[in-house]
Amino acid sequence: MPNSASTDIFYRYKTQNRLKDIETARECFNLFDNNKEGYLDLAKFKIFLSTLFSYNNKPYTIPEDKIIKIFDLFNIKKDTKLSLQEFEKLWIKLVIPTLCPKTALIIVDVQNDFISGTMSISNCPAKQDGFEVVPCINNMIKTIHFDAIAYTYDWHPEDHCSFIENVDKRKIASGSPIKENIKVNDIVIFEDYPDIEQKLWPAHCIQGSHGSELHPSLIDIDEKTDEMKRKKINAYKGVKSDIDSYSAFFDNCKLNETSLNTDLKRHGINELYICGLAADVCVAATCNDALDLNYRVIYVEDACRGIVEEDIVNQKEKLAMRNAVIGNSKQVLNMISGRDRRPEHAFVTLKI
Repeated sequence: MPNSASTDIFYRYKTQNRLKDIETARECFNLFDNNKEGYLDLAKFKIFLSTLFSYNNKPYTIPEDKIIKIFDLFNIKKDTKLSLQEFEKLWIKLVIPTLCPKTALIIVDVQNDFISGTMSISNCPAKQDGFEVVPCINNMIKTIHFDAIAYTYDWHPEDHCSFIENVDKRKIASGSPIKENIKVNDIVIFEDYPDIEQKLWPAHCIQGSHGSELHPSLIDIDEKTDEMKRKKINAYKGVKSDIDSYSAFFDNCKLNETSLNTDLKRHGINELYICGLAADVCVAATCNDALDLNYRVIYVEDACRGIVEEDIVNQKEKLAMRNAVIGNSKQVLNMISGRDRRPEHAFVTLKI
């Protein structure tokens, strides 16, 4: 069955609410078993995957080794023939999550201090304007039905170890790369817990301060009155004095976890659209930890701004190598609706 003949059969299954009906899996199996042999061999399976992972009936390229890994994962009998029973397991494990993701928009640190305050990224080497993410994010909030929207906050105590103003309050370790005449953006190691390199920044996002608040132009949904009935999640990071936290999931040593993963799991979320500030630091760290936690990750490029241009590019490349999708806000609706189906999500879901 050629891909162009399908008229996007998978999207039709979704809109008809038939995906969880096992008869639908059997119907699909029979369509791709076009010579009625009672199984899908690798050639038929390739056509199936090219139809599943496509947009407007144009298939995405899937590396041969990935196709074989997916086939072998479900070919339990190892007989090079995918039976109907094996296909039904694939349907539950791969097809349903692909077409019916549970999604969250993760808005990373769109706070006053990063836009117009002490840590304004407009003053950083890339000279990007942090405010530019706000209209883009607001448009997604207003027009797209995510199952949840999460706002993350840098939320530091006044004596936080990342503040250049506090550098004299802790002993510098003998192995620190810099020990004196320390200034902003220098990296040091403090003698006390934890024994890790710490980059120093101006004091920012102090708990309860104006700088720690979400930018006033950013839409902050009210779960009780939200017309789309989306769940709201707040996650606070960097809350401990002696350890920094770039990721919205863990501190930089992975010794302490925020509430974000627990809250996302509570709502059954498996696909994250991640955006915000700063692209090459907290957004990238959040994306990487999300991948470690087996979430499907979409880095929403036009809704991010960063600090150092080279680092922004490098982080995106690293994320793409880990099977994060590098997308933009105009593509999000089609991905969430099940029209635009990316093979990277299969690689993450199946851990291949």
